[in-house]
Amino acid sequence: MSLKGIISISGVPGLYKVLAQTKSGFIVESLNDKKRMPVASTQRISMLSDISVFTTTDDLPLRDVMMKLLEHVEKNELIDPKADPDKLRKFFKGVVPDYDADRVYPSDIKKIITWFHLVKDVVAIDDEPEEVTEEPSTEQEPEPEPENNSPAPAKKAAKKKKATAEKSEKPAAKTRKKSAPK
Repeated sequence: MSLKGIISISGVPGLYKVLAQTKSGFIVESLNDKKRMPVASTQRISMLSDISVFTTTDDLPLRDVMMKLLEHVEKNELIDPKADPDKLRKFFKGVVPDYDADRVYPSDIKKIITWFHLVKDVVAIDDEPEEVTEEPSTEQEPEPEPENNSPAPAKKAAKKKKATAEKSEKPAAKTRKKSAPK
C-alpha cells in the first residue's frame, strides 16, 4: 500500500492527495468527495508515509500497519472506529500484537481505522516496499565537455567590466532638494 502523496491536515477532517505545489502551499484533492482546495504552507500537514506507530521494539511505519489491517480484514471484520476504547485496544492488539499500549491512545487507533476506511479503496495495494530503487541506465552518461580555452568567455567578462565602468563615469543625476513644509 503506497501512502506517498496522501496527507492529513490538522483541523480539517479526512485525507487528501497532493496534486500540485504552489508558491504558498499545495493544491489537494479530498479522498472523500474529490473536491480540490488550496492548502497554505503554514497549516500543519502530516504525510501518511512519514507516520509510524509505537511498538515495544521499533516504530512500525503506518504503511505496514495498513497492510496488517488489510490482512486482518480478509479474515475478520473491521471494527467501528467509534467503538469502546477497550474494544479498540483489543482489536488493535490482534492486528499489531507488539504495539505500545502506553503510548498509542484509543484516539490514535480510531484515527488509523478511519484512515484505513478512506485509503483502502483509493490507494493501490502492493506488497513492494515504498522505497524507490534506481535502475541502471541503459543510456551512456554524456562525457564532460572539455574546458573551453577560447577567448569568448574572456571577451564577455571584458565587455561586462567595460559596461560597469561606463556607468560609473556618467554624471550622477541631479537631485532636487525639497523645501520643508511651512
